[in-house]
Amino acid sequence: MVSDGGQAPHRSVREDQQVDAPLRAVPRGGAGRREGRLSPVTPTSETPVTDLDALPAGSPEGKGPGLDRLGRRLLVPLGLGVLVVVGLALTANPRELARSLRVFDLRLLVPVLALSLFNYGLRWVRWEIYLRRVGATLSKGRSLAVFLVGFLLSVTPGKAGELGKAWLVRELGGGQAMRVISVVLAERVTDVLGTFVLIALGTFPLPGGPWITAAGVAGVIVTLVLLTWRRGAEWAFAILRKMPVIGPRVPHLVEMYDRLQELLSPGLAVMATTVATVAWAAEGLGFWLVVRNYAPKADLLLSVFNYTAANVLGGLSMLPGGLGAAEGSLAALLHGQGLDTADASSITLIVRAATLWFSVLLGLVALPFVARWLAGRGEQASDVAT
Repeated sequence: MVSDGGQAPHRSVREDQQVDAPLRAVPRGGAGRREGRLSPVTPTSETPVTDLDALPAGSPEGKGPGLDRLGRRLLVPLGLGVLVVVGLALTANPRELARSLRVFDLRLLVPVLALSLFNYGLRWVRWEIYLRRVGATLSKGRSLAVFLVGFLLSVTPGKAGELGKAWLVRELGGGQAMRVISVVLAERVTDVLGTFVLIALGTFPLPGGPWITAAGVAGVIVTLVLLTWRRGAEWAFAILRKMPVIGPRVPHLVEMYDRLQELLSPGLAVMATTVATVAWAAEGLGFWLVVRNYAPKADLLLSVFNYTAANVLGGLSMLPGGLGAAEGSLAALLHGQGLDTADASSITLIVRAATLWFSVLLGLVALPFVARWLAGRGEQASDVAT
């Protein structure tokens, strides 16, 4: 175990130092597996250390190249965000869009942003529970800062950059990065399951809705069972081992599955999925409040369905932050349900500002603190080296 103030003296390069913020996934190559556990790979004096990933945690050379490049990487989603605004404005007619935005009651931003904060708070509690489960030892303040910086890292295709949170936890003395990767994956799995629950509930007012809702909830339960079904996983891995490209990476996939399975045990899975459902429902409620400004008779469940479905479509697009796909699908759903193009575009812009871009702003606020802590650990490592 690693304390908050220091690093473990002996750690496997392959095991612990493969993750770089904001994006470094599962390591390649590797040792065999016996009884579901990978053999540790111990570096020797002949093992060249040429990659910043493989440098000791806290070393001056390895202070976080990902964070150094983060500002440049944010230019892509920011550019896409500008294009989305321009696209919605041109679709709705800029003058009509401006008129529609002026109609919005700015006082509604208080509850809408509060609901977004409630979403982040619940998900941070889940993050904390998971970190403690895998033995990470960050203080709550540093844990919160890493969680918020994760919002910056999540503005990547499929939110894959959030794996960089594992690197940050390691660099801040919280434990092995590979263990924290399983936490990030468990977050994503339970978020997906939570959104599926909301989509199922959102179909309730539609024709045949109760049956769709029941089928959706049953599907979530079946998915959880399959994810934790060891024999089925072993069968799937046996097939993957025979594939030329994937086969050599199967031992790492099995290792990741072992750790993920621990975090998706029945009790933890129900807790985490419930947290995800309530958290995303809170943002859906905020979306409904904005819609009611333009359509007072808007249905709550249908609004939650619209918001959640648009987010899912944005995620499936693999665009950074779902930009473009989420906004386009949300505006299309609203327009298809009777709102004019200008109002649908206004609602979309307001809601995305109060959710996605609000989270990015919080990540920017937390970033200097994390950067300072990383720099401090690098200076400590330099002092020890000299």
